[in-house]
Amino acid sequence: MRWSTSLPSVPRRSALLLFTVLLQCLHVTAQDDRIIPGPPPDEYVDVTGDGRADLLIFSRTVHVSDPEQPGYLGLYKLGVRTLSGTAILMWSTPSNQRWFTLDSAARLDTAELAARIHFKQLRWTDQDVATEFWLLERPFGPAITSDQDGWYGTGEHHDGHTLVLRSANDLGTSVAAFTFELPFPYARVVVRTRDAVRVPNGYGEEGDPVPPKPKVVNEFDFGHETNEPQVIVPPGIPPDEPVNLNGDEVDDLVITGRIQHADGMKDQGHFIRGISPLPGTQFLMTHERWGVLGYFRLHEGEVLTPERLSNGLRSGILAWATADSTAAFIPIARHAFDSSGQPHAWSFEEDAFHGVFVYRTMEYGRPMIGALEIVAAGSSGQFGVRPQNWVDEGQTLEVR
Repeated sequence: MRWSTSLPSVPRRSALLLFTVLLQCLHVTAQDDRIIPGPPPDEYVDVTGDGRADLLIFSRTVHVSDPEQPGYLGLYKLGVRTLSGTAILMWSTPSNQRWFTLDSAARLDTAELAARIHFKQLRWTDQDVATEFWLLERPFGPAITSDQDGWYGTGEHHDGHTLVLRSANDLGTSVAAFTFELPFPYARVVVRTRDAVRVPNGYGEEGDPVPPKPKVVNEFDFGHETNEPQVIVPPGIPPDEPVNLNGDEVDDLVITGRIQHADGMKDQGHFIRGISPLPGTQFLMTHERWGVLGYFRLHEGEVLTPERLSNGLRSGILAWATADSTAAFIPIARHAFDSSGQPHAWSFEEDAFHGVFVYRTMEYGRPMIGALEIVAAGSSGQFGVRPQNWVDEGQTLEVR
């Protein structure tokens, strides 16, 4: 009987050993889920799939000496850097100075990108100078509590932005769309390729910035600063350029173009470029002499009060022109073309620069009214819109 009762002691020891092993496994797993001390090691990423790294996920330690925060010693920063031969695509117009991004569901259209580069809407960063994106940061020091310790997004590039890069090496040239992902709890950065295509060598080089030529002057002369070369927009109709006026990530209007033929002649006429409202945006119009609708303007020092606006709309003196209205196109620049082969240049409609235009749009569900001005330089053909001021609908709009 004593022999039989001693049998269960073996399974109990085995169960205890098994339980101990499970605890150790759980402990290791928990340690793996925890944030590792210090910054993670560097990681090379091949975005284009040609076997060569295009980007580097790397870290940097920024030391801080602040007498008011003696226990806060600095930040670990985690980011992504381009490697030699890699360039990032950017908007480069008077209306858009930012990274070029694709819709999350869009695929690369190299023909469209080439057209935008040709018409000076886009350019590449310098492939020989590293471009850095700082995505995560983590404080360190004895004053940092366990609740405060962790990686935090910098807000520079959140999930969902699809960027475009060009990679050129001895194997050829590729263009790729990619995103940054920050898996919770923000302990690392992931670079995800959305699309990648091979392109001819030299693709998109005409959009690269042209370095200014050094100017040889007397050292005692004034005004000898080196000027950037003027960007000349080629003749034609570029792809539409959307513009966001109030920073709510929703485009409000579009810089667009059309062809105006001379009467009865298809090989003569003008390329005309201007701005039109997108759905949800309206331009304020006014009935001018003989009942013709014209664009309402405000000039420096003038205000549009809620009473003036409501009275004008009620009496029919003022009206909002929507995106589907044929009148809602403001011509700004024109370029003649004909069969003679003679060179022509862009010219601007002077009337577009007299005063500022008034528009109505939505900002996070709230109706807004704003003023915008047209900006242009020389006869380059480049122009853009600049938001001058905007307020909630029902408030006074002032030209500053």
